[in-house]
Amino acid sequence: MMDPRMRGLQALIRLRKTEVDEAKSALAKAMAEENAAVAYRDRQHALIESEQREAAAGRTSMDDFRQWLPAGRAAVERAERAILPLRQASDQARGVLMQANAALKAAQAIVDKRLEEEKEIRERREQAEIDDLSRRNTPAST
Repeated sequence: MMDPRMRGLQALIRLRKTEVDEAKSALAKAMAEENAAVAYRDRQHALIESEQREAAAGRTSMDDFRQWLPAGRAAVERAERAILPLRQASDQARGVLMQANAALKAAQAIVDKRLEEEKEIRERREQAEIDDLSRRNTPAST
């Protein structure tokens, strides 16, 4: 049977594991949003390069490209600005996960220490019983 302190510690471990799972989920979501924003920015940048190649190859006019280029650059800049807060959110989510992992590790260390203490107590009791039985079964010297 588990004592109340150990039951409380086990409940704390379950809570900490839930926090770690939630932090992992939040980090995955933040990373996905950041990665999507980076991919969008890269697509906008690739579009500029593609349009530039089209104009250089003569498939579109250079005037059309020059007129379109400011809009293309503006799209890249907007995409670039959108990445910063998403990167900060990912960093924050990473920090929350690290804190949740540290809290879980600390709680587990307390449980491990408590289990080790209980094991040592059991071993001392067993040794005391063995010593007691040994003393009883040893004939008294005269």
